[in-house]
Amino acid sequence: MTTVTLDLPEHLASVITELGDHLPLVLEMGVSRLAPISTKAYREAIDLLTQDPTPEMVVAFRFSEDIETRINELLTKNSADQLSLAEEVELDRFGQLDERLQLIKARARVELAGR
Repeated sequence: MTTVTLDLPEHLASVITELGDHLPLVLEMGVSRLAPISTKAYREAIDLLTQDPTPEMVVAFRFSEDIETRINELLTKNSADQLSLAEEVELDRFGQLDERLQLIKARARVELAGR
């Protein structure tokens, strides 16, 4: 383990003191929320949805190759029970996003079928 010294605002110092031994876990989870690849996945989905996509565009949507690669890496590590807590949080974020996109794609398929 590495020792790090930080200058913090007073209001955070008391919170960190209360966290005690849980601080590394909180930091790992917080940093994972900022993971560039999972953040990029949300940006790609938002970019699609904010351009007034056709149902065909929605159904055809796929994440970029680097995002797909990261998801597959996380799924492989998950299958081998080798995910860190930060990776669990990252995989969960991908899963939540995918669930929402699948609902949007299902509506688009219904719309296409009704044509």
